[in-house]
Amino acid sequence: MNIVDIMIELRNTRKSELLEHIDPDNLTVIVTEILSWLRLERKREIWLEQGRPTALKSLALNMNYPWCADLVKILQNDNVFAEVFQVDGKHLSFKDSVTDDYRHEARLLAYEKYDPKMITG
Repeated sequence: MNIVDIMIELRNTRKSELLEHIDPDNLTVIVTEILSWLRLERKREIWLEQGRPTALKSLALNMNYPWCADLVKILQNDNVFAEVFQVDGKHLSFKDSVTDDYRHEARLLAYEKYDPKMITG
C-alpha cells in the first residue's frame, strides 16, 4: 500500500491508532498538508513534461505551528511515514532511499485520489 492510500484513509477515518501520542487534529492537518504538497508536485511534473519552467520542491515547514512539531516527532519514530519522508531543517521531502518510481506513484495517486473541495461561504 502506498503512503498516499494510508494518508487518505487516516484523513477520512480520523483514526490515529497508527500514530499514538499525536493530537488527532494535528494529524489531520499533517496528512492534508502532505497530500496537498504531493498533488502540487504532480502538477509540477506535468509542467516539466510540457517544457514549462518549474522545479520539484520540498514542503516548507514553519516550526511555530504545532502540527510541524508533531510531524517531526512522527518522523523520529519507526512508522510508515518515517519510511518515506524526512525533515531536513525546515523542509519535508522524500527520503533519499525512496525510489523515483515510488515518488512518482505517490504524486500521481495524490493527484488522482485527493481532490479537496473548495469551501465557499
